[in-house]
Amino acid sequence: MASQSRIVELSSIIAKETAKLDKFFTENGLPTPSLEADALRSLPIPETAKDIEAAREAIMVACSELKALVTGPKALLRVDWTAYTSVKAIIRFELDKSFPVGESTTFEAMSKFSGLNVNTVQRVVRHAIINHNFFQEKTPGVITHSALTAIVAQDEMARAAIIVELDEFWPSAPKMADAMEKWPNSEENNETGFTLANNTDKGMYATLAEYPDRAENFGRYFFADRDPPHLLPDNYPWKGNETVVDVGGSHGSMSISLAKRFPNIKCVVQDLPVNVKEGAARLPPELKDRVTFMPHDFFNEQTVVGDVYYFRCIFHNWADKYCIQILRNLIPVLRPGAKIIIHDRIMPDPATVSVEDARRTINMDIGMLQLLNAKEREFKEWPELLQRADPRFKYLGAHRPPDAMRWIIDAEWQG
Repeated sequence: MASQSRIVELSSIIAKETAKLDKFFTENGLPTPSLEADALRSLPIPETAKDIEAAREAIMVACSELKALVTGPKALLRVDWTAYTSVKAIIRFELDKSFPVGESTTFEAMSKFSGLNVNTVQRVVRHAIINHNFFQEKTPGVITHSALTAIVAQDEMARAAIIVELDEFWPSAPKMADAMEKWPNSEENNETGFTLANNTDKGMYATLAEYPDRAENFGRYFFADRDPPHLLPDNYPWKGNETVVDVGGSHGSMSISLAKRFPNIKCVVQDLPVNVKEGAARLPPELKDRVTFMPHDFFNEQTVVGDVYYFRCIFHNWADKYCIQILRNLIPVLRPGAKIIIHDRIMPDPATVSVEDARRTINMDIGMLQLLNAKEREFKEWPELLQRADPRFKYLGAHRPPDAMRWIIDAEWQG
């Protein structure tokens, strides 16, 4: 008997795992997945339902492979060069905000709201509907919100995130190869795709600092962390009375979660002036005596004596030479036993993780290259980096909490 073809095998996986997912929703009285405007913003799968989350991921992986196989190699070589152009136009001209969620509109009304002519609005919106599920057109010429446009119209954090991805990150991608050709093997953050896309000689952070509105959106992008806010409090052996210096901590989301959990912990959040100003303004009043904000550039010497120095998503933004400088700038205030916690992704061995997990990390790795000439590091690179900074930094290990994207990398200053 001939072996089962791969496309039939994949279709069987999709059917089996989809039935499992649907049964879970039905038995638990949960709404079925939908892209309607009133749909839940994420699938209601609890952290404890590991088998259901595994089924969901298996469906996505199998669907992706099946689509590739039935598309065929030659067609797969075609580049979607229109990509997110329509989404960017919708956000730029606020077409998603041109009518309330739960109501409908027309191309003519969108035209009047935006100043764009009717034909252009119609072309942009229909491209976004077909390619990205932005809006719906169930009746010709009558536009309603989809789940996606309902989110960006009502959630300013989500809106800021998509603006950063489309306005700051996306234009850098096609310029990466040009930067690699112009500056071979560069470790400088001002010799990148971002640099070329912005027609500047400055790096991304220096460029954003010149534009407060862009910097503000960038800070919002990282305020709502992809990892759950309880991750660090739950997965590190805190004594509960430390002084934590949250270096490059943006608006202080992780420090806030620590302070809420441990009533005797004190946190100092350091970042660019615009970020610490907004973070301080958002800080819950009951935490003002234990969470403080101060401007600080981590390429200058550290001035705050602490028990723990915490870096979330900092080191993957910089090439090795700069990470070494960041670590060395801590030394003047370090006391023996001071801890350095690095909260970052680690490049996985593709044979040990799911396809989706590997894809997320390698995509971020290339993103760091195009924006900053930085990278995601492999396991072996972390102890090497600490030793290159100073042999008195002792690598204690790394672990990845359940359901987290990032690893907690632990080191100690031995003095």
